[in-house]
Amino acid sequence: MPRLLRAVVTTACLISTVSACADLAPVAPPEPRVATVQAVTRSMPLDLEAAAPTLEGFTELERAALRIRNIGCGGVRTGSGFAIGDHLLVTNRHVVAGATTLEVSTFDGRDIDVRTSGAATMADLAIVRTVERLPAWITLAPGNPEVGQTVTAIGYPLGGPLTTTDGRVLGYRPDPVAKSTLPMLLNSAPVEHGSSGSPLVDITGELVGVIYASTGPGNSYAVPIAVLQDVLDQPQAFAAKTDCDD
Repeated sequence: MPRLLRAVVTTACLISTVSACADLAPVAPPEPRVATVQAVTRSMPLDLEAAAPTLEGFTELERAALRIRNIGCGGVRTGSGFAIGDHLLVTNRHVVAGATTLEVSTFDGRDIDVRTSGAATMADLAIVRTVERLPAWITLAPGNPEVGQTVTAIGYPLGGPLTTTDGRVLGYRPDPVAKSTLPMLLNSAPVEHGSSGSPLVDITGELVGVIYASTGPGNSYAVPIAVLQDVLDQPQAFAAKTDCDD
């Protein structure tokens, strides 16, 4: 869309224009965690055969979504992520950047210990390996979605309850925050601060993208599945350290 090319944007963690960015707040001790199931907010019921309600009314896709809390760099950032294997999750590079402590929790409030994390150098992506087994994971789609295809974002906007929002693929555009030279997936699924790292799935429940930025209402960006797959296939595409100014 033409107005997106005129938007003035910068690193996703530093500008309010990019509203999917992880939140930043003053340093505070981690709040006590209560291992109770939170309500899930849906813009409309997930109409996915692969997403039939399971444990405590949560679908497999919702159980695979994870809340991430980054303590470091003089503040606290909250974001989202999701499992793609029993001990492997995906999020954004800017969600884990500069973390001295990285907290991961499941849909029902269970804390998951982190073993290692690495940031991708070719897109706003990060991979985190966990100690405990993750409750569910999402299957990767074989290729990028077509324009007009229905998609659903699943995450924890504002660090709050698990939320799903629906939209459509609008096209492929240059990265608005210059984290990659590759075309990124523009879609209309509404997102907010803390939605960074949310999975974007198609109507079959397969992963087609990773939410990382927004330039306004109804204009959210995701790293396409083809880019994520390239990153997963190239161990050299990861950096062991992510700095605060990433």
